[in-house]
Amino acid sequence: MAKGGGVFNRLRGIDAFGRTMDDVRIRTSTGAFLTFLSAFLILILTISEFRDYRRVHVKSSLVVDLSRGERITANLNITFPRVPCYLLSLDVMDISGETQSDIHQDVQRTRLSSTGEPISEGSRNAQGEAARLAKTRGPNYCGSCYGGEPPANGCCNSCDEVREAYVRRGWSFVDPDHIDQCIQEHWTEKIFEQNSEGCNVAGKIHVNKVVGNFHLSPGRAFQKNTVMVHDLVPYLANKGNSHHDFGHIIHSFGFGSAAEFDTVDWVDHYKKKGAKIPPVKGKSELSKISPPLKKLPDGIIPGSPIKARLGVVDPLAGTRAHTEVSDYMFQYFLKVVPTEYRTLSGEELRTHQYSVTSYERDLDPAHNAAALASGLSPKAQQAGGGPGGGAAHPQVLHGFMGVPGVFINYEISALKVVQQENKSSLGHFFTSTCAIVGGILTVAGLLDGLIYTSRIRMGGAESNGHASHGGLGYARQGGKFL
Repeated sequence: MAKGGGVFNRLRGIDAFGRTMDDVRIRTSTGAFLTFLSAFLILILTISEFRDYRRVHVKSSLVVDLSRGERITANLNITFPRVPCYLLSLDVMDISGETQSDIHQDVQRTRLSSTGEPISEGSRNAQGEAARLAKTRGPNYCGSCYGGEPPANGCCNSCDEVREAYVRRGWSFVDPDHIDQCIQEHWTEKIFEQNSEGCNVAGKIHVNKVVGNFHLSPGRAFQKNTVMVHDLVPYLANKGNSHHDFGHIIHSFGFGSAAEFDTVDWVDHYKKKGAKIPPVKGKSELSKISPPLKKLPDGIIPGSPIKARLGVVDPLAGTRAHTEVSDYMFQYFLKVVPTEYRTLSGEELRTHQYSVTSYERDLDPAHNAAALASGLSPKAQQAGGGPGGGAAHPQVLHGFMGVPGVFINYEISALKVVQQENKSSLGHFFTSTCAIVGGILTVAGLLDGLIYTSRIRMGGAESNGHASHGGLGYARQGGKFL
């Protein structure tokens, strides 16, 4: 035991926590103040560090997008209060030469009354009349296409089929009152009945991952000498007292799948809302819980909590554009950036973000003539307003110089943004906490020693017998601090 005690006695020389005797320890009021201040700072900074430990951080990086040959989905919901559905044509064209005309697949058009209320599907329309007539005609009936390019079966049995034949031929649909199919369907009368209606267009469009545009414009588009041209007869004729313009409300617009943010993390949000949700082990099982979630009374859009957490926004959502001019073009130029999110749960969400710039143009010839006569610059001509209603010939066709409607031009970036969610580890939290405690105590000790030394040199040191209790203590021997 003696031998072992001698070994431990020799180890005392490396003790890093040497202590002084209480008899030689000096306590000052300044040291007490610094002690309380240090404890307060340690508490505040430790709480801040704990919050940072609980917080999710997102680290962004840019990489080259190596995907090729993909198609992206554009989701839209747009209302036109003063354009009936029969006038609206949704067309897509891109730099590769691909054109999609008058898209109906995955796109729903809802007729709206003049007050904005949806019109029931039971209301009579031209298409319903065509279907009724088709049942009364014999099986061998083959209607004439009146010079238009016929379909594969060589027959145009409805007014719309004649109109499509004209579009394929590159002709303007001039006078439906001289076409038997249109007369039998009362096509013109049905169209005039809808003149005061509006239209809501909602759905999704699949486009190539190249520069292109899609537009909602009057009439149906066709190509003439590689230039997109529109059949504008029903629009430009503007018979009756109705007024049509392309003022619109964009309720929502974005690129990507509508369910791309339906993640397992998203389910936790609805559990907190009181929804009865079965256990979910992965994203593949989310489909079985979609019906009950859609019926939640809080009205939260599926996936919206994840979009909010990741900072995903749709700049065009909620946009309202108004004009009193019929021949008016609205343009939106979008820069689309592919984006990939990697969540803490290990899921990868691929979507697209975009920025937008808007541009408006008055196409009324009377407005342009007045602007030129007044000496306005082209920019001032486009920015200024003007009276609508310029007289136009029923067969007027607009090419690339301008077509009334809403045009959304998009350009896909070659770079992809990768955003990785990160969270501090428990070890990092303990390390930071120790650094806070040690750092504050060390700095406080140095500051206390500096103050005490300064007071001694100035002759204002406190005597040993009358020193205050508490504070950071120091031992002194022979005028030196131990």
